[in-house]
Amino acid sequence: MPTIKIPKIPRIKIYGIDVIKNFLFFAFYILIILFIIATIVTPSVKLFKKTQKEYFLAKNQLQLVQNQYKEVSQTLQSLKKKNSKILNALQKEFNIKDFTLFAKNYMKIDSIKKEKTTNYKDKFIATSYLISARIKSPKNFYDFIDASKDYKNLIRVYFPFNFIKNKNDINLTFKIEVYNLKNKLNADEKAH
Repeated sequence: MPTIKIPKIPRIKIYGIDVIKNFLFFAFYILIILFIIATIVTPSVKLFKKTQKEYFLAKNQLQLVQNQYKEVSQTLQSLKKKNSKILNALQKEFNIKDFTLFAKNYMKIDSIKKEKTTNYKDKFIATSYLISARIKSPKNFYDFIDASKDYKNLIRVYFPFNFIKNKNDINLTFKIEVYNLKNKLNADEKAH
């Protein structure tokens, strides 16, 4: 059987150092270093990509929520501006003297009697008042009802109205409800 001869690697020495042998060791060393770096860096790169993906998803969701917040905030501000008169009216405390002065242009109030205070739709309080007054004509009362929209408190005039003719005047009995915010009234009561 013929034998195959493997050629020998020539030995090249410079200053007593085998160059080829050192080159092979250096190449092996580089491969080992690259392998170690790859095993350390690869999980870090995967973790970085995963974290980056989560970051961009969270950033996108944050942007969507901020846009929704801006829209809702703008809507709320426009509603506050549009309904500022009603919101202010709900926060003001009802004053019988001020109401009497307001109604003086339409009628002469004989008495205002507070009846009861009840909760209205969870966030509001309705206080009922029974009013006895004298007017010259029913038109004065209806003018009063129209003007009550511009009064500083939020009031509601209830039917029935009792008109009773008395010499030159008409005796009038009617009921109103004054609405306030529940939390506002509680805060005022705690302050006093």
